Order: sequence, then C-alpha cells, then structure tokens
Amino acid sequence: MPLFRRKPLLSIVVIVYKMPEQADKTLLSLSPAYQQGIREQDYEVIVVENHSDRLLGAERATRHADNVRYYHRHETQRTPVHAINFGAAQARGRYVAIMIDGARMLSPGVLRHTLSAFKADPEAAVSAPGYHIGHKLQQVAVNEGYDETVEAGLLQSISWPEDGYRLFDIAVLSGSCQGGFFQANYESNFIAMPVKKWKALGGVDSRYDDFGGGNANLDLYKRLLEYPNTPFYMLFGEGSFHQFHGGVTTGTRKEERDRIYRALDDQDRALRGDNRTPPTVRPILYGTPHPSVYRFIRHSLDKVLPQ
Repeated sequence: MPLFRRKPLLSIVVIVYKMPEQADKTLLSLSPAYQQGIREQDYEVIVVENHSDRLLGAERATRHADNVRYYHRHETQRTPVHAINFGAAQARGRYVAIMIDGARMLSPGVLRHTLSAFKADPEAAVSAPGYHIGHKLQQVAVNEGYDETVEAGLLQSISWPEDGYRLFDIAVLSGSCQGGFFQANYESNFIAMPVKKWKALGGVDSRYDDFGGGNANLDLYKRLLEYPNTPFYMLFGEGSFHQFHGGVTTGTRKEERDRIYRALDDQDRALRGDNRTPPTVRPILYGTPHPSVYRFIRHSLDKVLPQ
C-alpha cells in the first residue's frame, strides 16, 4: 500500500518563511533516518511555506523522507497563524503537533516519546522544551556578532547530524523556557495534542495578525495546557533547537526588538484582557535524558529549590 494511503498516528505541521537553509535542517531532523525508534509510516510531516523571495520549495522539502507533504501559500498578512490552521486541516493523523517556526531542529527522540506519551494517555498534551543554538540567547548574541556563519561553525564542531543529542552541548534554554523542567514554561515550538482537542480549542487564534504571529504560540500553549482533562507531558530529555535566521524576536538588534515586543504584548493584552502568565500546570516529566541534558536538569532544580 502506498505510504500516503495509510493513516499515520501523528501529523506534524511545520511553518516555513524565508528560511530555506534552516528549514532543510529542521526537516532532516524530522526524518526517519534521524529520529530514533519510529517508523516512517507512523507519522507525516506537513510543510506549509508562505511565499517569499527565499523559498525552500517542494523538492528540498520532500528530499529527506517520503512521508512529507508540501504546500506553498501566498499569504497577504505578516503572520503564520493562517498557515498553521491550513496545515492542521490537512492532517490525517489521530494527533497533531504544531511547529510554528520551521527553523527549529528536534533531538532524535522527540517523535518516539511523543507517541509513547499518547499511548500512556490519549488525552495528553505533549511538548519539548525550547533551546537556542549558541552559548547565549540569540537575541543577546546577535548584538555581539552571532550569525549564520558562527552557528555553522558550532554545528560543525559537534559533527551534526551524526549525534543529534550533541545539540545540547552547544545550546542554552530559550527565554520562554528559562524556568526549567519542573514548572510549565511560556511556550514550546513542538506542541502536540489529539486532533479532537485541537478542534475543540479552535486551532490557533487567527486574530494574532502581527509579526510572526505575535504571541499566538504562547496563547495556544496556555489554552491547551489549561484545557480540562489534559495531562501535560514534558519531554524533558528532548529539545527543539532554534537556528539563527534573522527572525523577528531573535535576529533583530535590541532597540528594534524592544519596539516589536511592546507591539506584540499590546496586541496580546488587547485580545486576552490581561498580562501574559505561564500556564498554571505542573508537567509530567517523560523520557530518558541523555547525559548532555544533565546540566539543564541542574539548572531546573536551581529554579525551584530554596537557595
């Protein structure tokens, strides 16, 4: 039976815009050759690319695996929210995972542990913590000369993609995940849930129409984790790793970034009616951490233990 006639368990929606080199690495990290302990027929990858002058294109999007579908859209707004909802509408799996930023590589056990968590509890929400490649947050490092060339050198230093877990050796926790593993963070770039729960939530709120979707991803994460009967499984031994690509909040200089943050937060308050707080949920830690993760476990303990 051809691969696309079989219904996968998990559909992964990846949004791409002006990041062909980074998206190519992300899709390699989603391939069955890189992900461990999962079969190609168990999942599908839905790539939705909003049109730009720097396209990934169908050929590159599908070159790492046969379970990838590619859609090219002409978006009239400066937000990925419509692309996300479009991509999720194409999903054939029982579960759907949202990756709002196509410049995020995954560690090799994310998909295996995601399906294992859903087997343990079909009503769960599952996410992987976020990291930035580099030794500082990229929104800080960009002011000190960090760019794609520096990042390429870091990836070469760990011989990526030979051992995907070595990404932890050249990364820091992202700003939204600074709280560590023992409390819910502000967001994740790998958010998975049952399709029926995605539909009950109404998908991503399409009113987030500002740069990069504004706080749409934080909003989805919070609404999902606080939805009734939704145990939260955090894949604390895995990660989602942000590649530098000149993005709105990580690739701009401080003055411009501060201005953009204020605009995004203003829209968030207008839509929500209050200030953004993290979800009021404690995670179930799931998986087996690689030794490279141990220093982040120590960091997480420091965040919750009395000094």
